[in-house]
Amino acid sequence: MEDILLVHRKSNRNFSEEFAALQDAAIFKTCLRKILFCTEMELGNYADVIEPEDTVLRGEKALSLLLEILCGLHSPIVGETEVFGQFKLFVDSRKQIQDPLFGDHQKWLNFIMAEVKKTRAQHLVGLGSQSYGSLLRRYTKDMDSVTICGSGHLAQEILPWLALKKSVQVICREPAKMQAFADKYDNLTISTYNDAFIHGEALVIAAPLTDERIVELMNKQDTRPHAVYDLRGEANALSDIVASQFSHVGFMGLNKFFAEIEETKKDTTTKLEALKAALLERALAFTQRTELRPLGWDDICA
Repeated sequence: MEDILLVHRKSNRNFSEEFAALQDAAIFKTCLRKILFCTEMELGNYADVIEPEDTVLRGEKALSLLLEILCGLHSPIVGETEVFGQFKLFVDSRKQIQDPLFGDHQKWLNFIMAEVKKTRAQHLVGLGSQSYGSLLRRYTKDMDSVTICGSGHLAQEILPWLALKKSVQVICREPAKMQAFADKYDNLTISTYNDAFIHGEALVIAAPLTDERIVELMNKQDTRPHAVYDLRGEANALSDIVASQFSHVGFMGLNKFFAEIEETKKDTTTKLEALKAALLERALAFTQRTELRPLGWDDICA
């Protein structure tokens, strides 16, 4: 990896306290791992603090692992962009202190930055929905308005995925729990169940309401909602009730959400293994590349 290697620690443990004495150590930190960047000559300086569980990587293996991490392939939500954003800030901080490992002339770094952007654009767009919120956003993409029943953890987790709708309504027992969202989103309205009149084209049930209560809410108007997404875990008869009493309304229950998420995971696993193999091939091609320098100026400048 052009005179650079990685020491990878996959855990939330920090490197040993002895690193504090080495204030110039280039350590990239995320919530899941720590990565120390150094040259082969510098590795001996860290011999006392490297543990048996740490992995020392060089060449294409170092490059390919870094690519996988920065592309979000090792993240809980596959393909997320947060880690790459953190890495760019880390690189900027190393450049500010003029760390030669992260200089503008470093070909390994330029390769990493360009390859991550290209991989994300070509392979990680539309990878699949891996959460209730992402699924709901996909199912309601042609709808301008949505109503969410509930103010607990599930409702709060879902709401940001739907927040770009023209109109978002929350119906709940404790409106105060959603006040922070009301302060953030101008298109959000909150009301209690007793005062509620459903405004959304889609009704998302993210609270332990009874079937009777849901039917009562739906009966307050004739044309909406057009779709009901029931995320209650307990057994209920809402699917049959909607089919018999609201024939114009589509219905999707929790079992179908589970099935689709599991299917997406299976499909994603296959894609990820192929993508990891491709990244390793690109890293190998980079490390084994041949550069023609007829005048030798590149060598002198480097």
